[in-house]
Formats: sequence, C-alpha cells, structure tokens
Amino acid sequence: MKFQSLCIAFFVSSILLAQEHSHTSSRAINFPDVPGYRTLKTDLHQHTVFSDGNVWPTIRVMEALRDNLDVISLTEHIEYQPHKADIPHPDRNRSFELALKEAKDHDLLIVHGSEITRQAPMGHSNAIFIKDANQLLHD
Repeated sequence: MKFQSLCIAFFVSSILLAQEHSHTSSRAINFPDVPGYRTLKTDLHQHTVFSDGNVWPTIRVMEALRDNLDVISLTEHIEYQPHKADIPHPDRNRSFELALKEAKDHDLLIVHGSEITRQAPMGHSNAIFIKDANQLLHD
C-alpha cells in the first residue's frame, strides 16, 4: 500500500497505562489512517530500569505490542540512574540494544533516544534519532 505522505500521531501514555501489566485487559490503541496518509501510533518517551523506570526494556517492547503501537523510543535519562546499585551498566545505549533485539521479529520500530538534563539552562530534553547516547553524556 503506497501513501504519498506519512502522518505520525504522537501518543504519550499516562503513568497508569505504562504501569499496568495485566495481560487480561484490552489495551490496543487504534487511530484511523487519514486519506492519503498513514497514521503511526508512537510513544517517544519511555523509561526502563536503566534510568528511572521500573521494568526491563523487553517489557516496554511487549507493552508496545500489546498497545498496538508502531514506534517507541526508550529515552533513558543520561545523567540520572537511580537503579545504578542494582543495574550498573556504563553503556547508555544498552536499553536500546535490548529493545531492538526483542522487537526484531515484530512489526515495531525502535527509535534510539535519550533524555538529557542540564543545569544551565535548566531543563529536560528528549533527543530522538540519535546514534550514540554515550556521546550525549560528555557533551
């Protein structure tokens, strides 16, 4: 099926939706395509135990599949790792690599991303379509 353009519908899941792990509920999210466009259901801001989330990256992939999403990005905090004592890993690309491996046999795109926190100017920014999250830590 050919489409002249691509329309991305951004979907930001609520904390409640992201924390629910029941396999019995219907969580599938559906948005219709607009004539001439393809709608992609996305969540481009997710965390795992590699920053301040509570689940492994493979779980985020399974949740996205259950939610009928087309694209996700695990935007782990670069500077903030509260689970470091339990999951010490110096490579800030690790959650992306695990998610990518889990999603390889499914129709789910994994976009490489990170969340950057800076003191001056203060704020959080999500960087997506990156190549190496480790470089963001030192820039």
